[in-house]
Amino acid sequence: MKITGIIAEYNPFHNGHGYQLAKARELTGADYLIVVMSGDFVQRGTPAILEKHVRARFALEHGADLVLELPVRFSTASAMDFASGAVEVLDALQAVSFLCFGSESGNLEQLSQAAEILEREPEAYRNTLQAALRQGLSFPAARQRAFGVCLEGLENPCHGKGPSRPAQLAKISGQKDNGIAGLLESPNNILGIEYLRALGRLNSPIRPVTLARTSDNYHSPQLEHQFASATAIRRALAGTHPERIAGFVPEDVLGTLLEAARNSALLWEDDFSLPLKYQLLQCSPETLAGFLDVPRPLANRICRHLDGFTGFGQFAELLKTRETTRTRINRALLHILLQLDREPRPLSYLRILGFRKNSAPLLTYLKERSRLPLISRLTTLPADAIREDLFASNLYHSTLACKTGVPRPDERSHSLVIL
Repeated sequence: MKITGIIAEYNPFHNGHGYQLAKARELTGADYLIVVMSGDFVQRGTPAILEKHVRARFALEHGADLVLELPVRFSTASAMDFASGAVEVLDALQAVSFLCFGSESGNLEQLSQAAEILEREPEAYRNTLQAALRQGLSFPAARQRAFGVCLEGLENPCHGKGPSRPAQLAKISGQKDNGIAGLLESPNNILGIEYLRALGRLNSPIRPVTLARTSDNYHSPQLEHQFASATAIRRALAGTHPERIAGFVPEDVLGTLLEAARNSALLWEDDFSLPLKYQLLQCSPETLAGFLDVPRPLANRICRHLDGFTGFGQFAELLKTRETTRTRINRALLHILLQLDREPRPLSYLRILGFRKNSAPLLTYLKERSRLPLISRLTTLPADAIREDLFASNLYHSTLACKTGVPRPDERSHSLVIL
Protein backbone atom coordinates (compact mmCIF):
# COMPACT_ATOMS: atom_id res chain seq x y z
CA MET A 1 0.00 0.00 0.00
CA LYS A 2 1.54 3.31 -1.12
CA ILE A 3 0.53 6.26 1.09
CA THR A 4 1.45 9.93 0.64
CA GLY A 5 1.14 12.57 3.34
CA ILE A 6 0.37 16.27 2.92
CA ILE A 7 0.56 18.93 5.64
CA ALA A 8 -1.92 21.78 5.27
CA GLU A 9 -4.12 24.46 6.79
CA TYR A 10 -6.68 25.02 4.00
CA ASN A 11 -7.48 28.49 5.29
CA PRO A 12 -9.43 28.49 3.04
CA PHE A 13 -9.23 25.64 0.55
CA HIS A 14 -8.48 27.04 -2.93
CA ASN A 15 -7.54 25.93 -6.44
CA GLY A 16 -3.86 25.56 -5.58
CA HIS A 17 -4.70 23.06 -2.86
CA GLY A 18 -6.75 20.96 -5.26
CA TYR A 19 -3.85 21.03 -7.71
CA GLN A 20 -1.41 19.87 -5.02
CA LEU A 21 -3.61 16.94 -4.01
CA ALA A 22 -3.92 15.77 -7.61
CA LYS A 23 -0.21 16.20 -8.36
CA ALA A 24 0.83 14.48 -5.13
CA ARG A 25 -1.12 11.39 -6.13
CA GLU A 26 0.28 11.54 -9.66
CA LEU A 27 3.94 12.11 -8.72
CA THR A 28 4.10 9.44 -6.04
CA GLY A 29 1.66 6.90 -7.45
CA ALA A 30 -0.18 6.96 -4.13
CA ASP A 31 -3.03 4.61 -3.38
CA TYR A 32 -4.12 6.94 -0.58
CA LEU A 33 -3.55 10.56 0.43
CA ILE A 34 -3.46 11.50 4.12
CA VAL A 35 -3.72 15.17 5.08
CA VAL A 36 -2.48 16.42 8.45
CA MET A 37 -4.46 19.63 8.87
CA SER A 38 -4.38 22.43 11.43
CA GLY A 39 -7.41 22.58 13.69
CA ASP A 40 -9.33 25.74 14.52
CA PHE A 41 -6.24 27.96 14.93
CA VAL A 42 -3.42 28.32 12.44
CA GLN A 43 0.27 29.04 12.16
CA ARG A 44 -0.09 32.79 11.59
CA GLY A 45 -1.36 33.07 15.16
CA THR A 46 -5.00 33.58 14.13
CA PRO A 47 -8.22 31.60 14.05
CA ALA A 48 -9.03 29.70 10.88
CA ILE A 49 -11.80 31.52 9.05
CA LEU A 50 -13.86 28.29 8.91
CA GLU A 51 -13.91 25.58 11.53
CA LYS A 52 -11.88 22.43 11.00
CA HIS A 53 -14.66 19.96 10.16
CA VAL A 54 -15.82 22.13 7.26
CA ARG A 55 -12.24 22.41 5.98
CA ALA A 56 -11.72 18.66 6.40
CA ARG A 57 -14.79 18.06 4.23
CA PHE A 58 -13.33 20.24 1.49
CA ALA A 59 -10.10 18.23 1.59
CA LEU A 60 -11.98 14.94 1.29
CA GLU A 61 -14.17 16.23 -1.53
CA HIS A 62 -11.10 17.25 -3.51
CA GLY A 63 -8.80 14.27 -3.28
CA ALA A 64 -7.83 13.42 0.31
CA ASP A 65 -8.70 9.99 1.69
CA LEU A 66 -8.12 10.71 5.38
CA VAL A 67 -7.74 13.94 7.37
CA LEU A 68 -5.95 13.98 10.74
CA GLU A 69 -5.87 16.98 13.07
CA LEU A 70 -2.60 18.70 13.93
CA PRO A 71 -2.82 19.54 17.66
CA VAL A 72 -3.12 23.23 18.49
CA ARG A 73 0.26 23.33 20.24
CA PHE A 74 1.88 22.61 16.86
CA SER A 75 -0.61 24.25 14.51
CA THR A 76 0.01 27.67 16.09
CA ALA A 77 3.78 27.29 16.45
CA SER A 78 6.81 28.61 14.59
CA ALA A 79 7.76 26.94 11.31
CA MET A 80 10.17 24.54 13.02
CA ASP A 81 7.71 23.33 15.66
CA PHE A 82 4.79 23.30 13.21
CA ALA A 83 6.80 21.08 10.89
CA SER A 84 8.12 18.88 13.71
CA GLY A 85 4.64 18.17 15.03
CA ALA A 86 3.10 17.51 11.63
CA VAL A 87 5.92 15.23 10.47
CA GLU A 88 5.73 13.34 13.76
CA VAL A 89 2.03 12.68 13.15
CA LEU A 90 2.82 11.16 9.75
CA ASP A 91 5.82 9.24 11.04
CA ALA A 92 3.81 7.80 13.96
CA LEU A 93 1.50 6.07 11.48
CA GLN A 94 4.46 3.91 10.42
CA ALA A 95 2.86 3.49 7.02
CA VAL A 96 3.50 6.69 5.04
CA SER A 97 5.85 6.39 2.07
CA PHE A 98 6.07 10.00 0.89
CA LEU A 99 5.61 13.56 2.16
CA CYS A 100 4.63 15.93 -0.65
CA PHE A 101 4.96 19.66 -0.02
CA GLY A 102 4.95 22.80 -2.13
CA SER A 103 7.95 25.09 -2.38
CA GLU A 104 8.91 28.15 -4.37
CA SER A 105 12.20 26.46 -5.23
CA GLY A 106 10.95 23.09 -6.41
CA ASN A 107 14.55 21.86 -5.98
CA LEU A 108 14.67 19.08 -3.41
CA GLU A 109 18.47 18.82 -3.40
CA GLN A 110 18.95 22.51 -2.65
CA LEU A 111 16.31 22.38 0.08
CA SER A 112 18.07 19.36 1.60
CA GLN A 113 21.40 21.19 1.55
CA ALA A 114 19.83 24.16 3.32
CA ALA A 115 18.23 21.84 5.89
CA GLU A 116 21.62 20.31 6.62
CA ILE A 117 23.20 23.72 7.22
CA LEU A 118 20.41 24.83 9.56
CA GLU A 119 20.46 21.53 11.41
CA ARG A 120 24.25 21.48 11.90
CA GLU A 121 24.50 25.23 12.62
CA PRO A 122 28.24 25.53 11.86
CA GLU A 123 30.26 28.08 13.81
CA ALA A 124 30.08 30.73 11.09
CA TYR A 125 26.30 30.43 11.11
CA ARG A 126 25.96 30.68 14.90
CA ASN A 127 28.32 33.63 15.23
CA THR A 128 26.69 35.62 12.45
CA LEU A 129 23.19 34.88 13.74
CA GLN A 130 23.99 36.10 17.26
CA ALA A 131 25.75 39.21 15.96
CA ALA A 132 22.79 40.08 13.74
CA LEU A 133 20.32 39.60 16.60
CA ARG A 134 22.43 41.89 18.81
CA GLN A 135 22.26 44.51 16.05
CA GLY A 136 18.47 44.45 16.29
CA LEU A 137 17.57 42.37 13.26
CA SER A 138 14.47 40.20 13.44
CA PHE A 139 15.15 36.48 13.72
CA PRO A 140 14.17 35.76 10.07
CA ALA A 141 16.48 38.53 8.81
CA ALA A 142 19.33 37.44 11.10
CA ARG A 143 18.93 33.83 10.01
CA GLN A 144 19.03 34.83 6.34
CA ARG A 145 22.26 36.77 6.92
CA ALA A 146 23.85 33.86 8.78
CA PHE A 147 22.77 31.44 6.09
CA GLY A 148 24.35 33.61 3.40
CA VAL A 149 27.63 33.84 5.31
CA CYS A 150 27.70 30.07 5.72
CA LEU A 151 27.41 29.68 1.95
CA GLU A 152 30.13 32.19 1.04
CA GLY A 153 33.04 30.51 -0.65
CA LEU A 154 31.41 27.10 -0.62
CA GLU A 155 30.70 25.12 -3.73
CA ASN A 156 27.73 22.76 -3.50
CA PRO A 157 27.63 22.94 0.35
CA CYS A 158 26.85 19.84 2.35
CA HIS A 159 26.53 17.88 -0.88
CA GLY A 160 25.02 14.49 -0.30
CA LYS A 161 24.25 15.08 3.39
CA GLY A 162 20.63 16.19 3.30
CA PRO A 163 18.25 14.49 5.74
CA SER A 164 16.52 12.65 2.87
CA ARG A 165 17.65 13.09 -0.69
CA PRO A 166 15.88 10.87 -3.21
CA ALA A 167 17.35 12.21 -6.46
CA GLN A 168 14.83 10.38 -8.59
CA LEU A 169 11.97 12.21 -6.86
CA ALA A 170 13.72 15.56 -7.16
CA LYS A 171 13.73 15.07 -10.92
CA ILE A 172 10.00 14.44 -11.17
CA SER A 173 9.10 17.37 -8.94
CA GLY A 174 9.62 20.06 -11.57
CA GLN A 175 12.84 21.56 -10.23
CA LYS A 176 13.80 25.17 -10.63
CA ASP A 177 17.35 26.36 -9.98
CA ASN A 178 17.13 29.80 -8.42
CA GLY A 179 20.17 29.37 -6.16
CA ILE A 180 20.42 28.11 -2.62
CA ALA A 181 21.23 31.50 -1.05
CA GLY A 182 17.70 32.86 -1.52
CA LEU A 183 15.83 29.84 -0.18
CA LEU A 184 15.06 31.41 3.21
CA GLU A 185 13.36 34.39 1.61
CA SER A 186 10.25 32.40 0.68
CA PRO A 187 7.72 31.00 3.17
CA ASN A 188 7.04 27.65 1.54
CA ASN A 189 10.76 27.02 1.09
CA ILE A 190 11.21 27.68 4.82
CA LEU A 191 8.47 25.21 5.74
CA GLY A 192 9.84 22.65 3.31
CA ILE A 193 13.30 22.95 4.84
CA GLU A 194 11.77 22.43 8.28
CA TYR A 195 9.94 19.31 7.05
CA LEU A 196 13.27 17.93 5.84
CA ARG A 197 14.94 18.75 9.15
CA ALA A 198 12.13 17.03 11.04
CA LEU A 199 12.39 13.91 8.86
CA GLY A 200 16.12 13.83 9.51
CA ARG A 201 15.81 14.21 13.28
CA LEU A 202 13.32 11.34 13.40
CA ASN A 203 15.41 9.26 11.00
CA SER A 204 12.08 8.74 9.28
CA PRO A 205 11.74 6.44 6.26
CA ILE A 206 9.25 8.89 4.74
CA ARG A 207 10.66 10.21 1.46
CA PRO A 208 10.13 13.90 0.60
CA VAL A 209 8.77 15.13 -2.72
CA THR A 210 8.51 18.84 -3.44
CA LEU A 211 6.08 20.34 -5.89
CA ALA A 212 7.14 23.68 -7.38
CA ARG A 213 4.54 26.36 -6.78
CA THR A 214 3.00 27.61 -10.00
CA SER A 215 3.35 31.25 -8.91
CA ASP A 216 5.26 33.21 -6.29
CA ASN A 217 2.22 34.89 -4.79
CA TYR A 218 1.99 33.33 -1.32
CA HIS A 219 1.65 36.69 0.46
CA SER A 220 0.11 38.63 -2.42
CA PRO A 221 -3.02 40.53 -1.35
CA GLN A 222 -4.25 40.59 -4.94
CA LEU A 223 -6.56 38.10 -6.61
CA GLU A 224 -4.52 37.14 -9.65
CA HIS A 225 -3.86 34.16 -11.91
CA GLN A 226 -5.75 30.91 -11.47
CA PHE A 227 -4.03 30.16 -8.16
CA ALA A 228 -4.61 33.16 -5.89
CA SER A 229 -3.05 33.11 -2.44
CA ALA A 230 -5.05 32.28 0.67
CA THR A 231 -4.06 35.77 1.89
CA ALA A 232 -5.75 37.40 -1.10
CA ILE A 233 -8.85 35.24 -0.72
CA ARG A 234 -9.18 36.06 2.99
CA ARG A 235 -8.76 39.76 2.25
CA ALA A 236 -11.50 39.64 -0.36
CA LEU A 237 -13.80 37.77 2.02
CA ALA A 238 -13.25 40.43 4.68
CA GLY A 239 -14.07 43.22 2.20
CA THR A 240 -17.25 44.52 0.65
CA HIS A 241 -17.16 42.27 -2.44
CA PRO A 242 -16.46 38.70 -1.28
CA GLU A 243 -17.89 37.37 -4.54
CA ARG A 244 -14.62 38.39 -6.18
CA ILE A 245 -13.13 35.08 -5.04
CA ALA A 246 -15.20 33.26 -7.68
CA GLY A 247 -12.86 31.35 -9.98
CA PHE A 248 -10.11 31.12 -7.36
CA VAL A 249 -11.76 28.43 -5.21
CA PRO A 250 -13.75 25.32 -6.21
CA GLU A 251 -17.49 25.89 -6.71
CA ASP A 252 -18.58 23.99 -3.59
CA VAL A 253 -16.07 25.93 -1.47
CA LEU A 254 -17.25 29.19 -3.02
CA GLY A 255 -20.84 28.60 -1.96
CA THR A 256 -19.86 27.80 1.63
CA LEU A 257 -17.54 30.81 1.92
CA LEU A 258 -20.04 33.29 0.48
CA GLU A 259 -22.83 32.00 2.72
CA ALA A 260 -20.53 32.25 5.76
CA ALA A 261 -19.57 35.80 4.74
CA ARG A 262 -23.24 36.80 4.43
CA ASN A 263 -24.04 35.30 7.84
CA SER A 264 -20.99 36.76 9.63
CA ALA A 265 -19.80 33.19 10.21
CA LEU A 266 -16.16 33.75 9.25
CA LEU A 267 -13.88 34.23 12.27
CA TRP A 268 -11.02 36.74 12.45
CA GLU A 269 -8.48 37.59 15.12
CA ASP A 270 -10.48 40.59 16.34
CA ASP A 271 -13.43 38.34 17.17
CA PHE A 272 -11.26 37.13 20.06
CA SER A 273 -10.38 40.60 21.38
CA LEU A 274 -12.49 40.45 24.56
CA PRO A 275 -11.40 36.96 25.69
CA LEU A 276 -7.79 37.96 25.01
CA LYS A 277 -8.13 41.14 27.09
CA TYR A 278 -9.75 39.10 29.86
CA GLN A 279 -6.77 36.74 29.94
CA LEU A 280 -4.25 39.60 29.87
CA LEU A 281 -5.97 41.43 32.75
CA GLN A 282 -5.39 38.41 34.97
CA CYS A 283 -1.68 38.12 34.22
CA SER A 284 1.55 39.61 35.53
CA PRO A 285 4.82 39.65 33.59
CA GLU A 286 5.83 36.52 35.51
CA THR A 287 2.73 34.56 34.54
CA LEU A 288 2.81 35.79 30.93
CA ALA A 289 6.40 34.60 30.56
CA GLY A 290 5.21 31.10 31.44
CA PHE A 291 3.22 30.82 28.21
CA LEU A 292 4.57 29.28 25.03
CA ASP A 293 6.65 31.69 22.87
CA VAL A 294 6.29 34.62 25.31
CA PRO A 295 9.81 35.79 26.29
CA ARG A 296 10.15 37.99 29.36
CA PRO A 297 10.83 41.24 27.40
CA LEU A 298 7.58 40.74 25.48
CA ALA A 299 5.71 39.92 28.70
CA ASN A 300 6.93 43.20 30.19
CA ARG A 301 5.93 45.12 27.06
CA ILE A 302 2.44 43.58 27.09
CA CYS A 303 1.87 44.74 30.66
CA ARG A 304 3.25 48.22 30.00
CA HIS A 305 0.98 48.78 27.02
CA LEU A 306 -2.16 47.02 28.24
CA ASP A 307 -4.04 50.30 28.76
CA GLY A 308 -3.69 50.92 25.03
CA PHE A 309 -5.52 47.71 24.09
CA THR A 310 -8.53 48.19 21.79
CA GLY A 311 -8.43 44.90 19.87
CA PHE A 312 -6.40 41.80 19.09
CA GLY A 313 -4.96 43.06 15.81
CA GLN A 314 -4.39 46.61 17.03
CA PHE A 315 -2.57 45.37 20.14
CA ALA A 316 -0.35 43.00 18.14
CA GLU A 317 0.60 45.90 15.88
CA LEU A 318 1.30 48.09 18.92
CA LEU A 319 3.64 45.44 20.37
CA LYS A 320 5.54 44.84 17.13
CA THR A 321 9.15 46.00 17.03
CA ARG A 322 11.97 45.90 14.52
CA GLU A 323 13.27 42.74 16.21
CA THR A 324 9.90 41.00 16.64
CA THR A 325 7.64 40.32 13.69
CA ARG A 326 3.89 40.77 13.73
CA THR A 327 3.35 37.05 13.18
CA ARG A 328 5.49 36.20 16.17
CA ILE A 329 3.50 38.65 18.31
CA ASN A 330 0.25 37.13 17.07
CA ARG A 331 1.41 33.67 18.06
CA ALA A 332 2.43 34.82 21.52
CA LEU A 333 -0.93 36.52 22.13
CA LEU A 334 -2.79 33.48 20.83
CA HIS A 335 -0.85 31.18 23.14
CA ILE A 336 -1.82 33.41 26.06
CA LEU A 337 -5.45 33.34 24.94
CA LEU A 338 -5.40 29.54 24.63
CA GLN A 339 -3.37 29.09 27.84
CA LEU A 340 -0.63 27.07 26.15
CA ASP A 341 2.23 26.83 28.61
CA ARG A 342 5.89 26.05 27.99
CA GLU A 343 5.66 22.51 29.34
CA PRO A 344 6.40 20.10 26.46
CA ARG A 345 3.49 17.81 25.65
CA PRO A 346 4.43 14.90 23.41
CA LEU A 347 1.93 13.44 20.98
CA SER A 348 -0.14 10.77 22.68
CA TYR A 349 -2.85 10.13 20.08
CA LEU A 350 -3.78 10.83 16.45
CA ARG A 351 -7.23 12.29 15.90
CA ILE A 352 -9.27 11.52 12.79
CA LEU A 353 -11.36 14.44 11.53
CA GLY A 354 -12.78 12.65 8.50
CA PHE A 355 -12.32 9.99 5.85
CA ARG A 356 -13.83 8.60 2.68
CA LYS A 357 -15.89 5.41 3.00
CA ASN A 358 -13.95 3.73 0.23
CA SER A 359 -10.79 4.30 2.30
CA ALA A 360 -11.84 1.75 4.94
CA PRO A 361 -8.89 -0.55 4.04
CA LEU A 362 -6.56 2.36 4.78
CA LEU A 363 -7.98 2.79 8.28
CA THR A 364 -7.66 -0.91 9.01
CA TYR A 365 -4.07 -0.87 7.79
CA LEU A 366 -3.15 2.19 9.86
CA LYS A 367 -4.71 0.90 13.06
CA GLU A 368 -2.60 -2.25 12.76
CA ARG A 369 0.65 -0.31 12.27
CA SER A 370 0.43 3.04 14.08
CA ARG A 371 2.53 3.43 17.22
CA LEU A 372 -0.06 5.90 18.61
CA PRO A 373 -3.80 5.25 18.93
CA LEU A 374 -6.00 6.54 16.10
CA ILE A 375 -9.10 8.00 17.70
CA SER A 376 -12.31 9.42 16.26
CA ARG A 377 -13.95 10.70 19.45
CA LEU A 378 -12.31 12.73 22.21
CA THR A 379 -14.51 11.02 24.81
CA THR A 380 -12.28 7.94 24.57
CA LEU A 381 -9.29 9.81 26.04
CA PRO A 382 -8.36 11.06 29.54
CA ALA A 383 -9.26 14.70 30.25
CA ASP A 384 -5.64 15.83 30.58
CA ALA A 385 -4.69 14.39 27.19
CA ILE A 386 -7.29 16.48 25.36
CA ARG A 387 -7.30 19.60 27.56
CA GLU A 388 -5.50 21.98 25.19
CA ASP A 389 -7.29 21.00 22.01
CA LEU A 390 -10.68 20.75 23.71
CA PHE A 391 -10.36 24.24 25.20
CA ALA A 392 -9.15 25.74 21.91
CA SER A 393 -11.99 24.28 19.87
CA ASN A 394 -14.68 25.08 22.42
CA LEU A 395 -13.43 28.67 22.63
CA TYR A 396 -13.54 28.87 18.83
CA HIS A 397 -17.08 27.52 18.64
CA SER A 398 -18.28 29.65 21.56
CA THR A 399 -16.97 32.76 19.82
CA LEU A 400 -18.66 31.68 16.59
CA ALA A 401 -21.93 31.09 18.45
CA CYS A 402 -21.80 34.56 20.03
CA LYS A 403 -21.05 36.16 16.66
CA THR A 404 -23.80 34.38 14.70
CA GLY A 405 -26.42 33.78 17.39
CA VAL A 406 -26.42 30.07 16.49
CA PRO A 407 -25.52 27.61 19.29
CA ARG A 408 -22.59 25.30 18.63
CA PRO A 409 -22.02 21.80 20.05
CA ASP A 410 -19.29 20.86 22.46
CA GLU A 411 -16.22 19.61 20.64
CA ARG A 412 -16.59 16.13 22.19
CA SER A 413 -19.93 15.63 20.46
CA HIS A 414 -18.76 16.50 16.94
CA SER A 415 -19.26 13.71 14.44
CA LEU A 416 -16.64 12.53 12.00
CA VAL A 417 -16.82 13.82 8.45
CA ILE A 418 -17.49 10.75 6.32
CA LEU A 419 -17.99 10.91 2.55
